[in-house]
Amino acid sequence: MLLMAKLNENEIASTSQTIYFTKNNLYNNNYKFLELDQHLCDELKEGQTLYIKGDADENVVLCTKNRTYDVTGAETSNSLLLVNNMNFFDNIREEKERSIKTVTVSGIFYEYLSVTPSKPHLKKLTELLNKSVYKGPEHEYEIKDEDLFDYDDLNKTIQASENELKEALSTMNVVTVSNKIRLLDIEYHFRALSYMLKLIEENSWSLDEIDFEETLNSLKELIPEEILISLFDKYTEESKIIDGLQLYSYKESEVCRFFAQILLYGVSKFNLDEFLQAWGESVPEGMVPDEELLNGIAIIDRKSSPSTISAFHEENLPEDINARFDILFKVKEKWTVPEITPYIRRVATQKLDVNALLAKFARASNVQGFQLPLIKQHKFNESNPETETVSLFWSVNDMFVFQNVGFSHAVGTNKYLACADCEAGPIGYHDLTNKKSYVALSRVKHC
Repeated sequence: MLLMAKLNENEIASTSQTIYFTKNNLYNNNYKFLELDQHLCDELKEGQTLYIKGDADENVVLCTKNRTYDVTGAETSNSLLLVNNMNFFDNIREEKERSIKTVTVSGIFYEYLSVTPSKPHLKKLTELLNKSVYKGPEHEYEIKDEDLFDYDDLNKTIQASENELKEALSTMNVVTVSNKIRLLDIEYHFRALSYMLKLIEENSWSLDEIDFEETLNSLKELIPEEILISLFDKYTEESKIIDGLQLYSYKESEVCRFFAQILLYGVSKFNLDEFLQAWGESVPEGMVPDEELLNGIAIIDRKSSPSTISAFHEENLPEDINARFDILFKVKEKWTVPEITPYIRRVATQKLDVNALLAKFARASNVQGFQLPLIKQHKFNESNPETETVSLFWSVNDMFVFQNVGFSHAVGTNKYLACADCEAGPIGYHDLTNKKSYVALSRVKHC
């Protein structure tokens, strides 16, 4: 054998392994090969559990505690052998005496499961929770037991990792009632929060001196205690301790965002100036609404006369990225980065983050100098990518992504170079590897 392999005895390890095939069925369908990336390998080595999730009408996903992967079937022309007790070089490098060991091939495979990092699939979460919206104790007779879900139920059903599910729930208006996760009806939500905020004036509290026990005792006859606790946790944070009593402050941004939603609830469009005035008057004294808080819940149309605002919620958008961008640019032709980010953050992945999505599906334009970058929809010409010169870029902290700027190699994220005369740019990029600066072959202005 060594002669046939043209090897000397001193060129091989001390342990030789002879491979035999089992007499049983080699093409055993009881096993599947699963491809692992480094994260999945590390999880298994640390003793963590991997979860496979998916109903009959869903594509399968694989979840760790904090990541979700799409699982697809793949084929290979090579034979994949399932072998038990195979020794690798690291296991036998210290052995001195020559020995022969026998290993058995239990199966031959030409297919395996491939995994791809994915976004969590959360559409079903809203669908399930919409079956049991909490509208108050007087409406509980309307809710069926089979439509109620605790956290474990959701974790088993929703195609998302545990951490991703918790993060999604934290952004939703949910409460825990009898250990069940429930969406809170917006009108009941408004009633309960209004009672809580009214105590500020009644007790002459400062916004950062809210007493939890007093809030609970004052309102428990009006609002169930579980609802009060859930809302208190959502809208307050620890502020100070006075005479041993822990006090809390209301989260200004959370309160203001909710009151904006209330004003826009059930209204197709609202005069922007009238809305801003009503918004400022509706929140507790001392709180100041900021237009940036509207990002992700409303759209402002400044092209109409007068300017208008309308509700536009992220959870109503499709999970398909292409369809999502199509809808976004139908409802609004141009967006600023802060405006559009809440609508695409949920469909971003580690491999394709928000900035990468914007680089792929949009392009930047400029108004009022370089201070206000806007983006509009960009359709990538897949049939002729060479024509896409410097059109695919996005700015983040003065950084731009360039593709095909006249050089044969792909260009990564590089320092922005503006034209000194008109600041129209970009006209080139820094190569951070060799610290040289290059100029694009043709001058490119913002669209």
